[in-house]
Amino acid sequence: MHGPREFLPDCGILYIRRHAIAWSPPVLRKHSMAELRALDEPLSDAELDTLEGFLASDAVPQDCMDLEMLDGFLTAIVSGPESIQPSEWLPQVWSDGGRTANPAFADNDQAQRIMGLMLRHMVGIQRTLSESPTRFKPLLYMPDEKARNDKTPPEASAWCEGYMAGVKLRDDEWQPLYDAQDARDWIFPIEALAFGDQDPEFAEWIDDREKRASLVEELSVAAVLIYRFWQERRRATESRGAGARRDLPDNGRKTRQRLH
Repeated sequence: MHGPREFLPDCGILYIRRHAIAWSPPVLRKHSMAELRALDEPLSDAELDTLEGFLASDAVPQDCMDLEMLDGFLTAIVSGPESIQPSEWLPQVWSDGGRTANPAFADNDQAQRIMGLMLRHMVGIQRTLSESPTRFKPLLYMPDEKARNDKTPPEASAWCEGYMAGVKLRDDEWQPLYDAQDARDWIFPIEALAFGDQDPEFAEWIDDREKRASLVEELSVAAVLIYRFWQERRRATESRGAGARRDLPDNGRKTRQRLH
């Protein structure tokens, strides 16, 4: 169903390890160390299918993210200007806007397994972006052309909507990317595919299949460049010993335009 991603050994996932216990529900914490030891293992196709099946099941709220949207969401979270604990982003997975809604796990073992799969997928995304960037590919649903109809979601729209949901968790902190002349162009294909069907600002860029396909092809490189942008800024901030956030302009609506 989904091609496997390839990974190299990683040393840049300490944040996820450090906070995995803190966010876990009490019923899960007795097994948390075993889960931490397994975080380095990428998901197999069978495990992706298990996670996908749960996200599409009756056990989750109707507006739960599907696997494609989750992939985009987690990509933004591991790529952004600051670390976000799972206790903050997990409610967004289960229900749009983080409304009070939790999945109905069959038992503690199922809860532990699903949470573990989600964390491992997050680690895998970060590893690929960091150490194997040329191998990074968004996990997209590719509908059968014969089965396509008016109700078929536009290609890559769910992934991009998930990514932008991740950006929204730290919307103001993402402003420096929009202020940077080159960098703001990288997020354009993600925004256009996420919002183009509702926002006239982006409609002209996705009004035929060739234009949309061209933007989809840009997603892998865009995600890697955005990840590098924030990693470089983090390193620069740490080297200066500056922990204070950068002040934002009062009239700072994000500038979203195509630089061509």
